[in-house]
This record gives sequence, C-alpha cells and structure tokens, in this order.
Amino acid sequence: MSSTNTYAPTASRSALTRHDDASRAQRALGSRLFADASDIGPALCAVPDEELTVVLPSLALGGAERIVLDWVRRLRGRRAVHLVALRTAVHEYPVPAHVRLTRCRPSMESSLRDLGQELSRAGNRQVLCHLLTGAQRAVLRAAGAHPVPVLHNLRAGWIDAPEELLAESHLIVVAEAVADELRALRYGGAVTVIRHLPSVPALPPSLREQWRQRWGLPHNAIVLGMIGAVKPQKAYPRALRLFRRLLARHCNARLVILGGPAGRDGALAWNALLAQRARLELTERVILPGFVAEAAHCLPAIDVLLNTSRHEGLSMATLEALQAGVPVVASRVGGQGEVSDPKLFLLPFESGDGHWLQAIDSALAAKREGASWTGFPAYRLWTLAHLAAPYAARAHVLFVTANLNAGGAQRSLVNLACAIRDRARFTIAVSGDSTSAEFLDQLRAAGIDVVRTAASRDAFEQAEGLLELCRERASDTIVFWNVDPKIKLLLAKFTRAWRAVRRIDVSPGAYAFQEMAQTQRFQELIAFPAAAYYRSLARLVHKYRANGPADASCATQVIRNGVNLPVRRKTGYRCAPRPRVVVCGRIAPSKFLAEIVAGFALLRAQLPQAELHLYGAVEPRHREYGEALLAQAQAIAPGGVLFHGADARAPESLHAFDAMLVLGEHQGCPNTCLEALAAGVPLIANDSGGTRELVMRGRTGWLLDSTHPAEIAQALFAALTQRARAERFARAGQR
Repeated sequence: MSSTNTYAPTASRSALTRHDDASRAQRALGSRLFADASDIGPALCAVPDEELTVVLPSLALGGAERIVLDWVRRLRGRRAVHLVALRTAVHEYPVPAHVRLTRCRPSMESSLRDLGQELSRAGNRQVLCHLLTGAQRAVLRAAGAHPVPVLHNLRAGWIDAPEELLAESHLIVVAEAVADELRALRYGGAVTVIRHLPSVPALPPSLREQWRQRWGLPHNAIVLGMIGAVKPQKAYPRALRLFRRLLARHCNARLVILGGPAGRDGALAWNALLAQRARLELTERVILPGFVAEAAHCLPAIDVLLNTSRHEGLSMATLEALQAGVPVVASRVGGQGEVSDPKLFLLPFESGDGHWLQAIDSALAAKREGASWTGFPAYRLWTLAHLAAPYAARAHVLFVTANLNAGGAQRSLVNLACAIRDRARFTIAVSGDSTSAEFLDQLRAAGIDVVRTAASRDAFEQAEGLLELCRERASDTIVFWNVDPKIKLLLAKFTRAWRAVRRIDVSPGAYAFQEMAQTQRFQELIAFPAAAYYRSLARLVHKYRANGPADASCATQVIRNGVNLPVRRKTGYRCAPRPRVVVCGRIAPSKFLAEIVAGFALLRAQLPQAELHLYGAVEPRHREYGEALLAQAQAIAPGGVLFHGADARAPESLHAFDAMLVLGEHQGCPNTCLEALAAGVPLIANDSGGTRELVMRGRTGWLLDSTHPAEIAQALFAALTQRARAERFARAGQR
C-alpha cells in the first residue's frame, strides 16, 4: 500500500509535466500563429475641429430647410455647425441647442460681409448656400469665403438666371435630374449630386386616430394627404379636381393639405386653392390645418400621399411618406423616382385624370411597409461636402490603404515607400485595424509619415478623415492601394471639384473589381456609380495584364511588383533526407491552405519524411479557419506540418527549402512568387491573375490548373523527385 501511495504522485507529476510542456508549446504556437485582435497600427491623425457653415434665407417650413435641419439634428453635436438665417419666417423649424445660430441684422449685406470675413480667417472657408441669390453669394466671395450654391429644384424653380449659375465652379444639386439640366446647358464646372434621405422616427399607431380626431374625420375615412407650402407649381387646384372625381368611387374620402401660402406667389396660389374648394363644393371634405412643423408625424393618419407638382428637385415629403410606409402617387418630375420604392406610383404630369385615379386606387391597395433604404446615413454626404473645401495643392502623395497586415499588397506599398522616401513627399493613411507590427515598424524606422484616419472602419468617417488629411497635407495626388471600395467612392465623389488633385487606383486585380461591383446599392444611394468613379481617375494601375471593368474609361497602366534581391540564393538542388516545402503568406481561405495540407498528406504517402513549413499568421476574422487548419494538419499529417507564424525574416531563408508553393484566389502580382524566383527556389503556383505572367508552365515552374489536393500532391512529388528539371526551372526563373 505504501509503495502504491508513493508511486502514484510521481506518475501524476510526470503526466502534469508533459501536459504543461504541451500547453506551453501550444500557447507559444498560438502567440505566433494567431494575430491579436487589438489594433497595433499607427496613431490616429490629429486634425483641428472645424466649424461647418451653412446659410439659408430662413428656417421656414420648406423642403430645403427640412434637409438642413435634419442634417444638423442627426449630427448630434459630433461636428460644430454655424447656421445662418438671413431673415425670420412666421413658421419655422426649431434649431437644436448645440448649433450656433446667427440671424442677420437688418443690413443683410453687411451681415454676409462679416460672415465672409470670419470664414476667410477660418481653416475651412467653404460655406454651403441653400437658396441664396448670386448677389448674396458674391458678397460672401468678395469677403474671402468660398460659397457653393445648392440647387433644390429644376430649372423652372431656380432663383438665379442660368448664366449666373454657369459662372460658378462647383454646384451641389439634390437630384440627378437637376444635374442633367445643367449638362444640357453645357455647364463646365463640377456637379455634386446629394440625394438626402430623411429620417422619420418610429411613429406609434395611436397617432392615426389622434390626428383624425383633431381634423374631425370619420373613423373609416380614406384620407389623401398633401404636404408642403402652397405655391403655383404645386398645382393644388388640379389635386382638388382629381379628388372631386375620386369621390365618385370612394364617397368616404377626405383630402388633408398640410401647408400654407409661401413665397412670392404663395398668396395667389392659396386664394386659387380656396376658390377651387368652394367651386367644387369640397369645403367639408378638403381639410386645411395649415403648417405643421413636424408634418411627418401626421403620416400614420394618411392612406395615400398625393403630389401633383409641375416641377420638383427631390421631394422630402415623398421620401418621408415612403419611409413611414405610406404609398405615394406623384407626378414624374425632377428627382421623383430616383430613390426607388414599390409604394411609389409615378405619372407624367400631363396624364389624364383617369390615369391618376387608377394610380390612387393602386396605391390604396399597396402594402404599407418601410423603405429599403431606411437607416442609410445619406445625411453624412452633406458633412463631406462641407469638408471638401478647396486648398492650394502642393507636391504631396496621399497613399490610402486598408491596413498594414502581413499581406502582399501591403508589402508592395512598404517596399515602394522605402524606395522613394528621399525623393517624394507622401503620407500613408491607414483606414482599418492592423494586427501585425512588422510593416509599421519598418515605415517608422525609415521616418515615413504613417497615420490612422479614423477610429472606426465606417466608410463615411474614413472619408471625412481623409478629406481633412488631404487639406492638412495639401496633397495633389491620392493613391488608393487596396482599400474599401466605399471609401474610394466617397473620396472620389467629393474630390472631383478639386481640379488640381488627381486620383490613382492601384488595383490588385479582379477581386477589387468584384468588390466594387458588390457595392451597387451603395453607389445608388450616394448617387455616384462605379462608372463615374473610374472616370474620375487619372490612372488605373494593374499589377498584370488584366481586363478591367467595362465601365472603366480612364487610362490604364501595368506596373508589376518588385522585391529586393536576396542575400543568399539557392545553389544546390539535391534534396535533403527530409525534403522541405515552404508556404509564405496569410493563413486565410483565399490562400487554399486546407487544400495544401490535404495535398501534402497525399505526398507523404510517397515521401513520408517530407516537411511542410507554413510562415504566416491568422487574422482575427479567420481564427476559426486557422484552428480548423491546425486540427486538420495534426490529424492527416502528424508531425509533418510546421507552423512558424508571422516572420519578417522568412524571405531571407527561402534558399534553404527544396520547393515553394504559392496558391491564391484573384492574385495580382504575388511577391512570394517573385521572392521564390529571385532566390532560385523551385516554384509551384496556381493559374490565377498575374501568376501566369510570373510562372511559365514547363519553363520557370509548375503552374496548376486547379487547387485540388491531388494536383497539388502530383506537382510537389515532381518538384521533389525530378531535381534536374526543378533546377532548370529555378535557374530560368532567375533570369
């Protein structure tokens, strides 16, 4: 009994020791293999906070004013805003407390002059001018500000004469239809389209009865609603005529018009409305509550919104109704329909009454549901417009990249940056988290300017930071280097007005074009299609002879990657007793590591002493894949697969391996292929993207048609057993 008691703890300690050793080894492997999820990239770029300035004639209850106040409210104090109203209206929107509001003095011209002088001393001289006249903008410009007109209507509703607008260098419009009219007039300046998508809060169903009771409507009434100021172009008398005919089909119908006279001819239009109501004997059925500051809160009480305007820019009432689930029947004018929705029924303004009544019946039968674009932050486009202030550009390049992780695109950028550091002024702007410090350390050691542009990966926040960085560095060139296509779209959209700044896209290949194509809905909502993006580029750079997208009309150029020549090259090609195969790169599904391990397991059936060395780390988003790969390697090739984790020195030791394997999806110009060829290591790669230009089948290496494990195993066996052929390929590749 005694010896048993003495022996048992000894065995337990031995087992614990083996377990601890295994645990330490596993932890050490994990620390090398799995990248930390925390960001170890560059510090956030510090730029001064700027006040954004916007001028309106007043804060009257109109569409333009609604857009500005919605933008201000949704900013929620994240940016300082100076709101200037030239005069006071009888009915006005409330202004959030965080906004600096200036009311002009009786002398409007002197107030505008003071504002212009204040802006001339500010970091951002840009001021967006909604509904201001050319003369008012001229006062701002003469005082040192940079006014940008915002057009809210088609030509029929412009405040300025066309020739005044044609003299402007940059115009912002609220619909593509307005931009089309400017192009028809051969406007030569920059046009930026911003389609504002309003925010309607979730409205309780109880509001339906509350508003109907307030208006004195029957419980079962069919309610048509109209929202907006009463002006001649709104064609309210026609709406009443349509409603009179609708009563023959729906005797319990009511028409509620939320608005009152506004503008120069508002009183005339109001009197015409009242006269039409009396003439058609509709006094009891057409309700006129007047202006309602938050008219969108009345939408639950309305069954169909009616809009009979002769011309519109982009109707906020229409968009608010659609977002609240209310069907809309409207004339097909201006920007109506540019934001699509199945509840929107459009007709030409000239359509007969019968067609309008048929559309109203269809709308009454439509399903009430929210809009697909609800929640999209289109209001942030206005912030970008404010930040896109002009500046005096100098010779400076802003490289924009997604991260500084251990990838091929990032390595190419670092190589380029280190090569040109003494010959050019440039900054590398990083938009996302970096989980590897290797490249950042290299750049810092070389004294290269590297910054993070925003704390989050949100495309709008990134674009805001990049616009500020462009102006702070006075960049004359922006180079997109493997970055989120949404960021590229936003930055290109709002820098097109900067005539002295050129944009270059260094594309890694087909994958970048597919990513761009996948943002089609985003392109629609920001009113900037991929075709416009490619037209905005000075050059599209390919890493190999690739076919770009059909809508890429810009100049293109092929610039392949380059790598440093290795210190040591392979000289002997006789395999060691334990043949060694190396793979370098990120551990990710796109690198086909699972297929490589499966192929290597097949190879081991013929060459049981072979080893597979994997250099590279697993990014946090691919952790599950990395863990599955570890388990797979231990299960089907125990002891044969060695994971080394990320190692910046790996390219220096390639000469010690008998073959290198490079597989990937949508390859550009893989640095690992170039490094293997330069080191004289026999190379096996799959036929993807630019790889076929580096590995010539039967001349400089083995080019696989697929990533099937059997084909991988066959090529590895050939490379490790046909050494004369392998040497011939390797030496040809070095040339």
